[in-house]
Amino acid sequence: MGYMLFGAGYMTVAGIEAVGEEIKENGSGQSTVAGYLSNDMFRNTVISLASTYGLYFLASFIFFEPWHMFHSFLQYLFMVPSYVNILNVYAFCNIHDISWGTKGDTSVATDLGVAKKTAEGGVEVAVPTDSQDINNAYEEALTSLSVKTVEVKQHRDAKTKQEDYYREIRTRVLLTWIMSNALLVSLVTSIGNFDKNSKTYLGIVLWSVAFLALFRFIGSVTYMILRLFNGRLV
Repeated sequence: MGYMLFGAGYMTVAGIEAVGEEIKENGSGQSTVAGYLSNDMFRNTVISLASTYGLYFLASFIFFEPWHMFHSFLQYLFMVPSYVNILNVYAFCNIHDISWGTKGDTSVATDLGVAKKTAEGGVEVAVPTDSQDINNAYEEALTSLSVKTVEVKQHRDAKTKQEDYYREIRTRVLLTWIMSNALLVSLVTSIGNFDKNSKTYLGIVLWSVAFLALFRFIGSVTYMILRLFNGRLV
């Protein structure tokens, strides 16, 4: 995230310098706001940053809670990549499982036996000690080995079939997501002019960020207005 902030600052400074050089070359001598906003990269970067961080500050003041913007905003900025990347990938890889992890997993597995815990913290395990019991257990084991095991054809129950279906949907969604991202990268980097394509793609991303931030801000203001008219604003 530090690199992204540095990149945004660098692009802003580079855009200002590029517009300044363009004004000098044209000989107009009019270093106006409109002149600077005529640079696509500078305009897109400034609008995206202002609509994101500026609206965050404005919304915090509207809700009378601006304090977190001063003591927690920097930490939040450096945590954003983990939310965007790690949690996003984790969510895509686990769309087949809508449970709460181990919620409801309260049964005790008995396939390997059950050990009884004593009050002193020890464990009681039933172990044959008499020679006759040991011989009988050995004879039973030999008898069971001599009997040919009947092969039982495995059948999936309804629950297993449903889980397998969800996993299949998960796999298809993941493959579609990966292939669509690979296709987007190949289109941006291999078709037409690379500089033009990268600027177009970056412009779309920056304007999308600005639109989503504005949409959230409108929702926040609408919520505050509704609370005001309902008499719930304290």
